[in-house]
Amino acid sequence: MSTRRSKLFCDRYRGLFRSYAADIRAATAVEFGLLLPVFFLLIFGIFEVGLALLLSLNLSTAANAGAELLRKAAASQSVVTESDFRRVIASNFLLGTTEETMKITLVPIPDADFTAVPLTFPVENKFQAPDKNAGQYLLALGYNWQFILPTTRLLIPSGGKRPQLQNVSLAITAVRVTE
Repeated sequence: MSTRRSKLFCDRYRGLFRSYAADIRAATAVEFGLLLPVFFLLIFGIFEVGLALLLSLNLSTAANAGAELLRKAAASQSVVTESDFRRVIASNFLLGTTEETMKITLVPIPDADFTAVPLTFPVENKFQAPDKNAGQYLLALGYNWQFILPTTRLLIPSGGKRPQLQNVSLAITAVRVTE
């Protein structure tokens, strides 16, 4: 009797197993569950890297606007203040900036010697008002951006605790001519 019972038991569960083995919906659900996080990571990664590249290009545009302000001020013999300089750069940047997010360094280059310029990374706020003696300036912009994914921080160079999109630009307001 026990053999017959075990045979019925095996037949019943064998039929049940066959129906689950033939049903591919469970396998699809498992595959979907395994691939969904990878898919979202890929989509958000593409979005964030694209946004970082856009902001980096935008930093370059803002740096060019700051250099243009310096050139115009030198040509018209007017004084550039830090607030005007910051306003021009912020108006040419895509996102709203504050003292905390946008760091601006403007330092003169003495005697065309780039190695003598005290520039630190990550970029900090350091504004030296342009004077009539220096004709070349080093302009460094840094934007402290909070990334969505922790893996994107690996692509962006940072010199400190906070990742920073950076741009270093040369602003020439006058050229020294020697004979």
